[in-house]
Amino acid sequence: MSRDRPGAYRLFLAAGPVARDAHGAYVITDATAAGHVLRHPELFSSARAFETLGSPFPIVPLASDPPEHTRYRKILAPFFGARGTARWLPEVRALAGQLIDRFIARGSCDVVAEFAEPLPAQVFLTLFGLPLQDRDRLIAWKEALLSAVGISGAEPPPDEVIVLAAELYEYLTGHIAGRRGQPGDDVLTSLLAGAGDPQMSDEEILGLSFVFVLAGLDTVTSALSTAFAALAADGELRRAITADPGVIPAAVEELLRSDGPVVTVPRVATRDVEVAGTLIPAGSYVAVAIGAANHDPAQFADPAAVNLGRGGRHLAFGGGPHLCLGAHLARLEMRVALEEWHARIPEYRLAPATDATAGWPAALVGYDHLWLEFGPLRHDPPSPAVRETETE
Repeated sequence: MSRDRPGAYRLFLAAGPVARDAHGAYVITDATAAGHVLRHPELFSSARAFETLGSPFPIVPLASDPPEHTRYRKILAPFFGARGTARWLPEVRALAGQLIDRFIARGSCDVVAEFAEPLPAQVFLTLFGLPLQDRDRLIAWKEALLSAVGISGAEPPPDEVIVLAAELYEYLTGHIAGRRGQPGDDVLTSLLAGAGDPQMSDEEILGLSFVFVLAGLDTVTSALSTAFAALAADGELRRAITADPGVIPAAVEELLRSDGPVVTVPRVATRDVEVAGTLIPAGSYVAVAIGAANHDPAQFADPAAVNLGRGGRHLAFGGGPHLCLGAHLARLEMRVALEEWHARIPEYRLAPATDATAGWPAALVGYDHLWLEFGPLRHDPPSPAVRETETE
């Protein structure tokens, strides 16, 4: 997993469509079975699947099932649907350009620390009305909590995780109280003002804030880190998207399929159920290995190859009712990041002696650091030949 994800996913798939992990959880590996599990929350519940995080409140909307989950999605859709996220396009584009301007003349950068991390983190903090100066503190909490999440969620939470979760909740409780007294132009203010019908309770808003800290500060960073590693190694693909920025949305989908940040998503079986000929008893932990499913050769010819003609079909954002709420925003951030980068820096490569090793085991797969060298450079970037609207 740290050096050869396609090889690791072949091992997943070789174990069969349903395998067992060291904690007794059932790991779903192939695309057909994974899609089935994700589409049936009445059989495979999310409500109990995130207990490892030690949250004292429901983690909204992840740790819920329909009909509660449906209500949450209805309330949040105006903020995170295609139309709601499109309003962030100018800000994301401006921020991407500003970040690149800081290092472009140097001819090298750590693309993770200097671009892939600050871009989505600042967008998220602004979106949720959290202070930009608290980014490092929130990332430290997030990394400590997510490091405790195993492949399936079957592992019991360590005591220190429960303590860290309590610390994060204390921070968020104070922030929510402050937002009531000093509202802003952000999602949290809108929810506190009663957006949605029915409205979310204070506990639900707190649980939502918790999950957004865990998911909003890391996932796109990891996805961009593996995307830039793949592009740095593939001159043909790199030149294709530089020559025609219109293919970047397809490139985003294919890069997410081939090396997305989320390896597994957890569920719990609500009853005895058979999957691909294997009986899964009620109450069993189930890990849907979406990374492996995205490399299933029965669904994807030559799955290790990045092929822009595949059409964007994958499970990188999950599937079914729990399809990632932030998928539109993640796509926008990745698309704009690649557009702005390749308009300014069309050629780049891994710096000599760069160790492109992803941290593993981890909740998300990605690189902590990735040094690139670049040239020739475009210091005065042309206007990207793309529409300035969200197209999802």
